[in-house]
Amino acid sequence: MDIDNFFVFYRTEFVPAYSDLVGYIGDKPQQTLIELENTLAHISQHFNPRLDTKDKAKNLEKAYDHLVRVTLDCYKLLWVNIYERLEVIDKNKFNRKLGLNISEEDFRTKLQKLRKLAQEARRIEMTSLGLDPIAPLDKYKEVVKGGYELIDTIDENKMQEIRSLKRFVSTKEFIIGMAVGILAGLISGYLLYLFIASPAQ
Repeated sequence: MDIDNFFVFYRTEFVPAYSDLVGYIGDKPQQTLIELENTLAHISQHFNPRLDTKDKAKNLEKAYDHLVRVTLDCYKLLWVNIYERLEVIDKNKFNRKLGLNISEEDFRTKLQKLRKLAQEARRIEMTSLGLDPIAPLDKYKEVVKGGYELIDTIDENKMQEIRSLKRFVSTKEFIIGMAVGILAGLISGYLLYLFIASPAQ
């Protein structure tokens, strides 16, 4: 590892991952900020004139490890946020049937493949701990890319129509329920009146 390779990784891998994450969720997660702070602390020590070459190299390696970790975290957090949105669709049969630009079956098949791909990425990450921390990166990128593609099948116009229809149905059910309640109250009041009035006749 040299300083040039460090900054190549920073520009080509970290920056796109971090930009995508912040752009997608509209926030900067605290864990990523902590890892970036650690990266900066170690990279600054690499340029500390009071350290010898060996210690500078150690700090560069530690900075790189933190940078790899935060890059992986960005893709994992992206996947979690994408998956949460896809799961909302998957758990609602109306959204699955009416709110997508692909068939319900295609959506569910692709979502299941993404779940398996994410599990595979996690397995690679766990088996490469301490050996090759960058090993799962391409697999996580593939998971996020597939997630974006599936998100793109959501038809926002159709989803808006579904929400409007649900509001209409809820309002209609409320009005019908209220009308039935009033009618039942009137009938029971009338029957009570008849029952009370009957002995006097």
